[in-house]
Amino acid sequence: MEKDQLNLIELAAWTHAEFVRIHPFPDGNGRTSRLIMNYQLLLNDFPAVSIRKEDRLAYFDALEKYAVNGDLTMFADLVATLVETRLNRYLSMTAASESP
Repeated sequence: MEKDQLNLIELAAWTHAEFVRIHPFPDGNGRTSRLIMNYQLLLNDFPAVSIRKEDRLAYFDALEKYAVNGDLTMFADLVATLVETRLNRYLSMTAASESP
């Protein structure tokens, strides 16, 4: 996988997945990697995302697929869906505040 060929959301997902894969700290790797991913998203004008309890199994499955097979697709799609959901939420709040 070539990092320079990734779009901005894929790059944020890759950074998160790669940080978790190398597991540099005894504790806090997931929290740190989510913080770094959200920092990258925010730098590129995307909203920060969070992993809901209901999404944790898909989140861990996607990270494992990357760690074992080097396949980022599932995790990048998950992050893209989370970004899209957050954007839609913000847009609906904006539309609601513009209503008379």
